[in-house]
Amino acid sequence: MHDRTAEIADRLRTDPRIVALVLGAPWRRAAGDGAGAGADAGGAGDGDTNGAGAGAGADDIDGAGAGPRTGPQTTAASGDRADGRGRMYVGVPSPAELTELDLPVDGLRHFGLSPADLRAGGWTDTDLRSAGLTPPGAEPEPVEWFLAGEPAQLMLAIVPPGPPLLARPEPGSGAGGFDPADVQEIPGIDGCTDPESDGMLLVREIRDGLVRRARRRLVHCVVCLRQVHRTDPATGVCPGCAAQWLGVLP
Repeated sequence: MHDRTAEIADRLRTDPRIVALVLGAPWRRAAGDGAGAGADAGGAGDGDTNGAGAGAGADDIDGAGAGPRTGPQTTAASGDRADGRGRMYVGVPSPAELTELDLPVDGLRHFGLSPADLRAGGWTDTDLRSAGLTPPGAEPEPVEWFLAGEPAQLMLAIVPPGPPLLARPEPGSGAGGFDPADVQEIPGIDGCTDPESDGMLLVREIRDGLVRRARRRLVHCVVCLRQVHRTDPATGVCPGCAAQWLGVLP
């Protein structure tokens, strides 16, 4: 198994030790570790899903962090202050303008503005993605899941461009044979520099709750005597042992 903790830390703009202390370690790709489109950040991987950072569309003019553009224009209001407050915007403020005013980039979603409304107001596809929105007519970007624990007890997703997600692995048809359950956002881990901050204590509480629920659902295989996510209700044998010893196809 290739440890992806350093790769995750790099994509979260933090230190691998903080990822280990706050979320746990090591981490592996849920879809495996073979060469794939999503293995750019971590080198060769084994058959994993598409990468978490799909490129911007052809109509993207500038990055989400660029200054004011020809979309929404800024007009100085009377009493403008040096810190940028007191401005009046014509059209829809760009993510850069919202950040300049200390407003959440995704806040416009709560005012009923759809991605189409925001694009009409001057937002580019890059702006929409930076706010966690899917541009009109575009497919949602793939979510890349990672697993921790043996057997797997925690799932982490790097979501372009939204906040990271933590979840409990539930046996299913998803990546690595697991579907995420009890999914929760953990935005504070992105760019974290202090693992003892209040935000990281909250992330630890979320993690611990998910791990407790995952462990309560583990069962013991009567053949290999290991904890597993599921066994045959009639025999108590896990899928691996059923295939190896009973000739049952997985």
